[in-house]
Amino acid sequence: MKIQLWLRVTSLVVFLQIALGGLLTFSFITALPHIITGFAVLAFAIVSLVMAQTLKPPFRSLQGLSVGLVLLVVVQIILGFTTLSTGNQVIAWVHLLVAMGIYGMAIAGTFMSMRLDYRSREQSVPGARPQA
Repeated sequence: MKIQLWLRVTSLVVFLQIALGGLLTFSFITALPHIITGFAVLAFAIVSLVMAQTLKPPFRSLQGLSVGLVLLVVVQIILGFTTLSTGNQVIAWVHLLVAMGIYGMAIAGTFMSMRLDYRSREQSVPGARPQA
């Protein structure tokens, strides 16, 4: 599967995670679906990291973004379990702010991968030669 499609799916899973977080905040669901989806986001982020690191030729900005995404998701999981066990509202707000950062990074990764896809198609046009 191409990284372009993988990052789009990752963005959708992150959006689902944020929606579940809102439902959890207002007690419409238990914590379990939010926790399961959180680990799914981590899995998607790790696969995106591996795919971005193995791109040929390397796309440095996407590689850096994928590393940051995995690190933020790990921090987010730690904050989530800390909030769940202590009920501390300050940690819960930090958890929300980190979630917005993760969502922004996922969307940015989607657009970066679209740019990568456009650049790779542009270079593979047959018969296209620079004008002399």
